[in-house]
Amino acid sequence: MTSTSPSLGAWLTLDSVFAAELMVRAGFDWAVIDLQHGAIGTGSVVPLLSAVQGAGVEAWVRTQATNYAQANWALDMGADVVVVPQIGSAAQAREAVSYCRYAPKGHRSWGPVRAALRPASAPPQRVYLMIEDTNGLAEADDICATAGLDGILIGTADLTLSLAGTAADVLGGTTFDAVRRIAEACTRHGLDVAAYGGSQEMVASCAENGIRTVALAADYELLHEGAQATLKLARGTNAAHGARF
Repeated sequence: MTSTSPSLGAWLTLDSVFAAELMVRAGFDWAVIDLQHGAIGTGSVVPLLSAVQGAGVEAWVRTQATNYAQANWALDMGADVVVVPQIGSAAQAREAVSYCRYAPKGHRSWGPVRAALRPASAPPQRVYLMIEDTNGLAEADDICATAGLDGILIGTADLTLSLAGTAADVLGGTTFDAVRRIAEACTRHGLDVAAYGGSQEMVASCAENGIRTVALAADYELLHEGAQATLKLARGTNAAHGARF
């Protein structure tokens, strides 16, 4: 990801292959299949991976918090990137990554299954951890030093919640400073750094911190916002013509 343009990701929470196809074929660079907060069950992961990767888009899978064995499984199923959330200490980071690396570097069990179908030319599968609270922020440098780790995905909403007691002010100065500190730790240790954006403003804020890989929007948010905007336009147009819906 050496382009000066941001690498923009989609966040998939709906248990629908069709919805995933609509998202990724819009032109996103990568997409996260969310097992932590989404409505997606493990039985839908392989169809969703097929839909995303079939569109030529990189497929990430976010596991449930502390379910490190699920990270092992997501890699077996062929995820390009596995994302483990809520990492608050270097010890947690080491344990999470160990489930994603084969011996002697870790204790991932052998059984690549669908991952065995990956072409030889495909990039290696990668492991990202999420720093998203004050504990992780305090240990960011030690977390980033974890052997076998490829990148950090900053959870901006939870980080703001942890810092300020509300997730509303993600563009505030406190969050901005925390994001900068995490990004700097990633740079010191040669890691990729990504963040959840959720808005054009957040993409710009991340860019100011040198973060070019940003999840732009979630499927359910776009569906809700699109429905609201369409209804508002229709009601306004018809009101102007004396009609009422």
